[in-house]
Amino acid sequence: MDNFILEKKLKWIPYDKFRNVEYLDKGGFGTIYKAIWFYDDKDNEVILKCYNNLSDNLNEFLNEWKYHRSCLSSYDIIYFYGFTKDLNTLEYMAVMDYANKGNLRGNLTRIIKSDWNQKLYMLYEIISGLDDIHNQDLIHCDFHDGNILNHNESKIYICDLGLCKPVKSFLKKYDICGVIPFMAPEVLRGKSYTPASDIYSFSMIMWEFTSGIPPFNNIAHDFQLSLNICKGERPEIIENTPQCYVDLMKRCWNEDSSKRPSSEEVFDIIHKWIFRPDKVKVKDINEELKCNIMEFINAPIGHNNNLTTKSHPQAYYTSRLLDFTSKKLNEILEIEDSQTYQASYSSTGMTEDLDDCIIKDMSN
Repeated sequence: MDNFILEKKLKWIPYDKFRNVEYLDKGGFGTIYKAIWFYDDKDNEVILKCYNNLSDNLNEFLNEWKYHRSCLSSYDIIYFYGFTKDLNTLEYMAVMDYANKGNLRGNLTRIIKSDWNQKLYMLYEIISGLDDIHNQDLIHCDFHDGNILNHNESKIYICDLGLCKPVKSFLKKYDICGVIPFMAPEVLRGKSYTPASDIYSFSMIMWEFTSGIPPFNNIAHDFQLSLNICKGERPEIIENTPQCYVDLMKRCWNEDSSKRPSSEEVFDIIHKWIFRPDKVKVKDINEELKCNIMEFINAPIGHNNNLTTKSHPQAYYTSRLLDFTSKKLNEILEIEDSQTYQASYSSTGMTEDLDDCIIKDMSN
């Protein structure tokens, strides 16, 4: 740890430099505390995050930070100061900036009341941060509304990029860990995370900005939901959502990961929706973009849907080890695909036999 801190020019912050340390939340990969740190001649509110199994897997955790340090300077990534060690538990803790409005999930009821320009700008900041991550050939791997933070209502930060990997190293071959509604179907089926799987997760955040609630909040997050997602089920489209927005969202949640847009493409599209090119008059903007912009201008503020706002008792929005495996999921999907094929073949075969009988009968 000491060599890593020196090499990466990070801070080792003695634990006694923090005061008013208080429990804040517990996520899928660790416990979060809030504290006051007197630094740079002022009191700073910071987060102390203790990661599960960190002491047992410190080397892998530090290697992960080597890869991610390169994009922590991004304006859209939560700032990371260094490490400390709890004197009572002897657990290492990461020290990060504190976002005073909490995570995105806790702000959805406010966001849904915003106009589309405000929503698009928040999404623009989110995809900007994700694009910074992907440009470093990195993948977030746990991208959901709990890992996106809101500061002073308008500023958005991404946190916990890739830090789930060391924890996930303890998983067995077919284990699945994550937040089911934000997990791409190929990840549920046991394939590796890719930038495209992050984009799938982004599509669920896009949907939240139209609904004001987390995806699939009214049903259990279990094997059946995972099965349905792999078979193509997605959240229902909210009425009065601009069509261009719906089209982009559907591209992002496409079942085929190769057909999803890159973070750069999504960034460019949302950028054009918000900012007109310099020195270009409205009349000179192409018709498609002009229509898209008008859709957002004319779209009603707020939402008017019949979705249930109360969450199902088995709807979980923190990362967790699921009680079923990708192997079991694939076995069921393969059986259903086989049964569908056999039923289709049987039906086609019967039709052909019937046609053959009719032809023979007519020939007689």
